[in-house]
Amino acid sequence: MQLTKNQKKSKNNLALAAASLLSATSLPSVSVADWSQEAAVLYYGENDQRVQDGSFKYNGVRTTEGEKGDNKLTLNLGIDTLTGASPSGITPSNEIQIFTSPSGNSTITHSAGKLPLDDSFKDTRLSASANWEQPLVNEGTRGNIGASFSKEYDYLHLGLSGGLSKELANKNTQFSVGLAFSADTLKPVGNAPIPFANENATKGSSTKSKKTLDAMLGVTQILSKNTILQLNYGMSAVNGYLNDPYKWVSRVNNTGKIIENLYESRPDSRTGHNLFGAIKQTLSDSNVLSTSARLHTDDWGIDSYTLDAKYRVGLGSRKSIEPHIRYYHQSAADFYRPQLDASATLPQYASADYRLAEFNAYTLGTTYRWGGKNNRDWRLTGEFYTQKPKTVALTKGQAGLDANPGFNAVMLSIGVKF
Repeated sequence: MQLTKNQKKSKNNLALAAASLLSATSLPSVSVADWSQEAAVLYYGENDQRVQDGSFKYNGVRTTEGEKGDNKLTLNLGIDTLTGASPSGITPSNEIQIFTSPSGNSTITHSAGKLPLDDSFKDTRLSASANWEQPLVNEGTRGNIGASFSKEYDYLHLGLSGGLSKELANKNTQFSVGLAFSADTLKPVGNAPIPFANENATKGSSTKSKKTLDAMLGVTQILSKNTILQLNYGMSAVNGYLNDPYKWVSRVNNTGKIIENLYESRPDSRTGHNLFGAIKQTLSDSNVLSTSARLHTDDWGIDSYTLDAKYRVGLGSRKSIEPHIRYYHQSAADFYRPQLDASATLPQYASADYRLAEFNAYTLGTTYRWGGKNNRDWRLTGEFYTQKPKTVALTKGQAGLDANPGFNAVMLSIGVKF
């Protein structure tokens, strides 16, 4: 099943960095080859038996020494198992609710006063990507190309990327540019619903698609022997099927009674812009401070910003601890509605998806690193995430109910470099 995670965020996790494809010349002779690899097991779990994710991640970088400089092959592999319950978009009620699951394969009964969840959420995702980077003219001018793949039960992602970077000013400044394109195909269980159709209506086509184009411009500047600055601008344009076929929005009368549940309706395009800045400072031989900020705006009306800080403290003997804190805020999409007034005309677009609501999110955690045998470096990370949405008033008949109460999540991971 499709899962966005702001945690979700747009699925082009490609290493954007270039505009020019590499010419088809023969590779220079190689004299040295070296592998750097990392593997990790991760767990993500939300409270109230909501989404649970267990995953395995692998990253491998093979560096070869050529005539013009180092060539790098980067490989990534991921396997995720997703289970749990996900908010359906149906508004809470003081009456017992019985409704058909969005896939149409089962009937769900929900207690009065509880947020309706779809507990049929279950999927396995396999993802992989590869990226090749090499010098073009000399070591200071580098190009890269990449490809990505992701497969879920009802979702297929295919992507390509390319990039170019150039070092200037005695390697103190680096400019980079990148493009990425992806084509995604969705085959919803039970076919894709028609926007604003109810659960008894005939569904539409079995296959939907969308296309995404991402572009990035970046500069990295060494400010001093202890400080480095990074600035990036990114643009993303998505066109195609952007609905979540498993989400509803409820029509409610003025007494709080649900008249009907309709499938959501979203625009078929989205364009966003991002600014990102990061500073890394080495404060001593073993202490490093990393801070970053990100601004986002898009034509769905969502504006957001992220503030992030990590402070790595060396403990000696290849050991360190790194506390981490992050704050995130976003405004609601223009068409976000926790529910619709049954007496009003239907709008062009409406979604009750909590990921489109206005909210604040906080992440607090720490990473402990230590050196093991055979030059292996281990890390153990634990983080706590909480999402606090803005409260939106419902009807008098729904007093005391909350269509988007927020949630908490725990993230744990253990990884090793070898």
